[in-house]
Amino acid sequence: MLSGSFSYFRALFPNVLVATELNRQSIKPRNPIPHKSPLLAAAIILLPVSAAFAQSSAPSPESPAPVQTIIFKSGTPSSGWIDFTPYTNFGIYFPVTINGHEGMALLYGGPSNIDKNFAAAIGVQPTAKAPSSVSGLEVRVGDLSLQNASARPADLQSQVFDARILARPVIFRLGEEVFNQVVVDIDYAHHRVAFLDPKTVTKPAGAIEVPLIELDGERVLPLSINGATPAQFELELGNVIGPLLVTPVYAQAQKLLQDHPASQRLSGPFVETVVSVDRLSFAGIDFAHVPIAFIPDTELPPASITGGVGLPLLSRFRLIIDYSRNHLYAIPDTATVKKPIEKDRIGLLLDKKSTTGFSVVFVSPHSPAEAAGFKKGDKISLIDGKPFVAWSTQAIIKFQMADPGTTHVLTMPDGTVRQIKATDFF
Repeated sequence: MLSGSFSYFRALFPNVLVATELNRQSIKPRNPIPHKSPLLAAAIILLPVSAAFAQSSAPSPESPAPVQTIIFKSGTPSSGWIDFTPYTNFGIYFPVTINGHEGMALLYGGPSNIDKNFAAAIGVQPTAKAPSSVSGLEVRVGDLSLQNASARPADLQSQVFDARILARPVIFRLGEEVFNQVVVDIDYAHHRVAFLDPKTVTKPAGAIEVPLIELDGERVLPLSINGATPAQFELELGNVIGPLLVTPVYAQAQKLLQDHPASQRLSGPFVETVVSVDRLSFAGIDFAHVPIAFIPDTELPPASITGGVGLPLLSRFRLIIDYSRNHLYAIPDTATVKKPIEKDRIGLLLDKKSTTGFSVVFVSPHSPAEAAGFKKGDKISLIDGKPFVAWSTQAIIKFQMADPGTTHVLTMPDGTVRQIKATDFF
């Protein structure tokens, strides 16, 4: 989840290609990221400088770690717009420079992470006093520089899925440390993001102000399901797998399974119940027939938090996220806000690690794929007449989010053909 807490951040890219609805690639990578500590108490430092960025230096073992500071180039109050490319069911990735070395970063809400191999290559390492953190980093994003930044080392480049789509290695997850110090403006409709001095931000025309408070160490906002009293859901920019996760207790109390067909999805090591709710209300907008998933019992948030809201819903708005004032401004994107939220209508999960062909790792119960006779372990030679090498990762994801009523032809290794008609099955 945005904060990196209960949302076991099911791997930004689970071990398999997504095929079931919310399975779109993930909420927080399900890697072992500890629960985040309380929000930073250090004061914001916004220092104007001339055209050049100030340099950072690693602290000596005897001295305390320098406070991370935010510096805008030439005294401007903004990083400027930074473009990102929107891929189906994919996170917000953009160029970043770490200590002068370029790569790609994910906008994430948990503690910032740096790829451990990249860190070693540029000569920054954890110290004996702080074995779980790399410090002394200069992180540059557009006209913004984070001086004396720290990040937890992680094996980011083992997640080859994102690097394969981006054609560049992912070396950094830009997380809560920057959210705690600046306002983050995500203009998804125009595929750009900016970081702003909080003192310069005012409410834009047409914006809905939504409370964004800290609750049990997480940043949460209110959503209503089926007209019920709004509950608190964690803001999860890293969740690209689906619009909403809810706890089983809430689902039972609100009778979300009553008179609604349900199924399951595989997300990393977890098999999760999925269902569509009649109505979900956020920031003054009602969304109909929204697919949601239930959080596994082993991964539940604090009792005060009902679940997490992900990018498939959030991307229907321009979001101006302001931790310092405990709110966000949500501006509906008129081109997308009334469109149905995508969902899996095939029910066939394919192995993303395979480089030789299509291999089935999960079939959703009651899905068109199950009706067509598919089972775990099946191999497929052709999908819609095209071999494995002709399908990009993104094309496969889009195929699994097929339009209702479309028919797809899958050819098995023995030459037999099976047809799947895309249908709502939950």
